[in-house]
Amino acid sequence: MNTTPSIPASPTNPQLAGLGLVLAGGLLGGAGDLAFAFLYYGPAGATPIRILQGIAGGVLGPGSFQMGLESAALGAFFHFFISVCAAFIYFLASTKFSFLTRRWLISALVFGVLMFLAMRLVVVPLSAVKSGHMKISSIIGELCSHMFLFGIPIAYAVSRAALRRRT
Repeated sequence: MNTTPSIPASPTNPQLAGLGLVLAGGLLGGAGDLAFAFLYYGPAGATPIRILQGIAGGVLGPGSFQMGLESAALGAFFHFFISVCAAFIYFLASTKFSFLTRRWLISALVFGVLMFLAMRLVVVPLSAVKSGHMKISSIIGELCSHMFLFGIPIAYAVSRAALRRRT
């Protein structure tokens, strides 16, 4: 006999159905992008802590590198906050532009490129830590990361969430 109360599979508002999938897609996309950064920049001497401190440095400035694990934790929070926000923006856009979920793979790749450009051309220049020119190998690597490790999990999750909205 099952005594656990059942929880409805979807909220009463069909537009909110699947939001857990969107959250999961944002977290998975953020994790993939961060894993890429650790693996790609690690051989050059960048530790995961230093990479996360660099992310926090966008708000805290160069002093984030002297703040230890506190700024690394803040960097992880900022990174995943941005990735989840990007997933929810993609989700909201998909409610107006159905091709984002019907053609989710091509949309994911375009989304990844747009996120890379937004980060490099808007977010980084406005941050407290200025970044120099990127090597072509880093541009290619980060573009691929944003397209395949970031864009695809988010677009796929949103496409599954769209199916829940319709049912």
